[in-house]
Amino acid sequence: MIKQQQKEQLGKFKLANKLAIGVIISLGLFGSGALSAQQGYLQVTSKVQKMIYVNQNGQRVPTYIPAVKVLPGEIVQYNTFFQNISGNAADNINIVNPIPKHTVYLPNSAQGHNTHIVFSVDGGRHYGKAGTLKVRARDGKIYPAKPSDYTHIRWQYKGSLPPQQRKAVGFKVRLL
Repeated sequence: MIKQQQKEQLGKFKLANKLAIGVIISLGLFGSGALSAQQGYLQVTSKVQKMIYVNQNGQRVPTYIPAVKVLPGEIVQYNTFFQNISGNAADNINIVNPIPKHTVYLPNSAQGHNTHIVFSVDGGRHYGKAGTLKVRARDGKIYPAKPSDYTHIRWQYKGSLPPQQRKAVGFKVRLL
């Protein structure tokens, strides 16, 4: 019984440790829409929301609701919030989100104030700016990568995050 509890605690620690160093595990589209981890200097929380349109003063205005049920063609916003929970500045912050399976990244939707945003087309092994990445097609030729080829997004926070400061990054996808 004690060994089983120790294994469970170790598994939870490993997950929290991975999240704390900036690797965010992709949330399921139909999950609770929130995930958090706390380890060391950062507390990381993620939200998944579906974009819908509401009528406001005769105008169709996009708004976001929890992504409980998402249908093909609908747009989903992934937001990752990170807060420095220590008394010291946090440096070298990298947030990495995989593009969920059965979705396609929406061009120019990645955002994050004071961050350098790069993309991967090879499962997160190599990163580059949008428009600079290449992929090899089935015919063996190399082509410029399209947003549908992206597998991961990485945000590199520029500078130090002061104590208690909270920042956010995000991106949008369309469910295939």
